[in-house]
Amino acid sequence: MSFCPAHKPLAAATLFAVGILSGALQPVHAASFVANGVTISSDEAGFAQASANTFHFPSTANGLTTFTFADGRGFTLENSESGFGASATRNIAGVPTTGGINTIAGFGGASTITVKDARTGATLFSNDYFILNGGNPWFAPALNFSYAGGTLTVNAIGDVQRINADGTVTYVGAADTPFLIGNFLLFAAGPSVADTQLSLRQSAQKVRSVFNVAAIASNFANMNTYDCALFDARGVCVSVGGRYTSANSPDTATSNAVLVLGYKVSPQLRIGAFVDESFNRNTPTGIDLDNRVPLMGLFGVWNQNADGLGWQVKLANAYQSKDVDITRAVIGTSEAGQGSTKLTSESYVTELSYAFNQGNNTLLRPYVAARYTLIEQDGYTERGVSTPLTVAGLKDRSTSILAGIKAQHRLTPKLTLTGSLGVEQDVEHKVSRFAATGLAGLTSESFNSDIKRTRPVASAGAFYDVAKGQRVALDVYYQELPFERTGSATAYAHYTIGF
Repeated sequence: MSFCPAHKPLAAATLFAVGILSGALQPVHAASFVANGVTISSDEAGFAQASANTFHFPSTANGLTTFTFADGRGFTLENSESGFGASATRNIAGVPTTGGINTIAGFGGASTITVKDARTGATLFSNDYFILNGGNPWFAPALNFSYAGGTLTVNAIGDVQRINADGTVTYVGAADTPFLIGNFLLFAAGPSVADTQLSLRQSAQKVRSVFNVAAIASNFANMNTYDCALFDARGVCVSVGGRYTSANSPDTATSNAVLVLGYKVSPQLRIGAFVDESFNRNTPTGIDLDNRVPLMGLFGVWNQNADGLGWQVKLANAYQSKDVDITRAVIGTSEAGQGSTKLTSESYVTELSYAFNQGNNTLLRPYVAARYTLIEQDGYTERGVSTPLTVAGLKDRSTSILAGIKAQHRLTPKLTLTGSLGVEQDVEHKVSRFAATGLAGLTSESFNSDIKRTRPVASAGAFYDVAKGQRVALDVYYQELPFERTGSATAYAHYTIGF
């Protein structure tokens, strides 16, 4: 590729004009300068400010200059010259008050100009002067960059004689029509630490709801209702029902279908199992739950006497696993990072109680119990954002002692009222902090900064004997959770039949 001979005098004039401007420059080596809200930076020798609006930038083959706009997006510009038509590289940029950036990037037919996204390093375009100018045989080569709303528009401008001290250009003759090189969407400047920290704080509060759901379900299943003690000749008990649970801080609600099976091993011993499957969940925005393994468990009950009076020992456990999808809220510059993880919970309960009649129609059962609970959520790395965070795993482990009294009062031969009142006390409770990495300066968030270690539990309900070996029941259960004084209520209706 060769120069058009007719433009040699113009080339000499251009070199002379830029030479005068270069000679007036007092070299100052600095990392960056700012003009009209645009930051021009480089760590190369030779980078200097010629006037308030014009800049000389590196002229080495590897020289690279970064232009950054007020919103943090930006681009880098570099040029190299080799082969026929190469000449001394002279780079100058102007930032006029009217907007835009004018640049002359090198002289000569062998100039190759490359523009990249400043944040990602992705090449926006790269080519020699002739192709970038749409085949125009004369090209300084000069470019005009304009920016708005994340989009960088680049035009080639021809027959440029010089860039003036105010950042504007002077043409050799009549200005050529700018040749559009392209419109390029620049990558976002990225999230700030402060906004991302607030976003994480909100995520921690919402993830607590997932732990609440797991704790409520296992506590309810083991301590009060998931038993099957209505038998007939075959010693088999079947109970089907539905459970609705709501909790605050943050607001959460679930609907579940429940199946409980019991088997009478002997007059004093029964065993059983249950499955609790959620089918409707109302969780905070940004949290989605799916059943991986439904809540399920086993239980065994030994009574001192066949009629249930006297001492009773109950052993029970519960286990569940859920898939959890978490999307961080966008706060300011923070990003809606999406992550998928798994949550598991397990609990074990042993209960000792003593039942006795109080009058003809009332049965009282004082109890004491111990419960161990472990809830774990795996760590995960976000996807779909420019700055994905890696969130560490979470663990909540507690050992609690419970004491209270359960009561039944036969109101009519078929209708019996039930209730309980108790208190639980944590003797050990350890909770992880909500921590994420991937952006320098982030700190971990408290996942439960105000553990309530002493909490009340209470229930009220009734059952009605429809016929021999058939019963319908409704229980309402209230409990407080250790997660920053969260309260929850559960309604459980079920039909039981004995075989």
